[in-house]
Amino acid sequence: MRIIIPKEKFLDVLKRTNCVINPRPTTPILNNVLLSAHGDKLKITAMDNDMTIITSTGALIEEEGDTTLPSKILMQIVGAFPQGDITLETDQDDEAKLTCRNSFYKIHGLPASDYPEVSEQVSDWEFSMPTRELMRGLAKVTYARSTDESRKQLNGVVLSIRKGLTTLAATDGRRLALQENQQQEEVSNEGDYILAAKVSTDLAKCMDDSSDKVNVRVNGSYAVFETEATTLMTRLVEGIYPNFRQVIPENCGNTVSVPRTQLIDVIARVSLIIQGTSNPIRMTFKENSMVISASNAEAGESKESIEVAYEGEEITVSFNHAYILEPLKIMESDNVSLEFGKQFAPLKITGEEGFLYMLMPMRSN
Repeated sequence: MRIIIPKEKFLDVLKRTNCVINPRPTTPILNNVLLSAHGDKLKITAMDNDMTIITSTGALIEEEGDTTLPSKILMQIVGAFPQGDITLETDQDDEAKLTCRNSFYKIHGLPASDYPEVSEQVSDWEFSMPTRELMRGLAKVTYARSTDESRKQLNGVVLSIRKGLTTLAATDGRRLALQENQQQEEVSNEGDYILAAKVSTDLAKCMDDSSDKVNVRVNGSYAVFETEATTLMTRLVEGIYPNFRQVIPENCGNTVSVPRTQLIDVIARVSLIIQGTSNPIRMTFKENSMVISASNAEAGESKESIEVAYEGEEITVSFNHAYILEPLKIMESDNVSLEFGKQFAPLKITGEEGFLYMLMPMRSN
């Protein structure tokens, strides 16, 4: 094999495939990526037990061939090269020589024939959605999934296709993040599919965002995401995802609108006094004011108010400050709506089309 490829092109496809590599693979060859140079394309494949990614890019192929090279060191080398064209040449012993301007490396690979074959997945049905919609949706909800390994279904993100809506949702039992969009094309089937923790976190890193649409194919065990240059296959989490829709109240009773960045800044300042503790922050709503406060028996207390349009009875609710900041930081709107009820009722955050966040309160000290 002998190819010439611009550094940025090579690095881009290696970044996509590297996110699939497991740091503790079941077999040594899964530390490697499979490189296949044919025609005018360089195709790179990476896999672990649950995910496989195949992506390609244009390259000058002077000699066709296949090999496998260690993913991590290959990406580090390509990233360290100066700007310019990289020449990659391998011999019959899968020893690779990489040069770029005055830089040279030689690394040892393994035969392509030793790399596991990619299993083609037969889909029950398929649909497509805007690539940006999928990536933004995952970013809006993934942080809310559970990290408790005993709750496999809640470790992932559910992709729900129902009644003309595509919904991405995640919950850990204390909070729920949900992004819902109208389907732009008619979809004949319905279903809920649980994406594993790894793919829900890494899908955006793996897919090429140059494609307008991503085609999604599903069956009972696998989901396949395809763009023009990249195909990612992932095993789905078995089981039934909890009915998250039933915990969403239609009306919490009270609503205030708050500038999003101001709310972030105030919560960040007030919560400094409780850093390193499990103490909550308190939100007190009273006439034309929202007071955010916190206290720490050892360090002291803090308080700051925000002017809001509120005329109801005085209500104080307590929450984990980090759990409030996470959705606020990922949102993009200028203002957010906070919907709340009595002291121990959940908080509902909205403000962007299709996005909703629910958070259960904490017992205040």
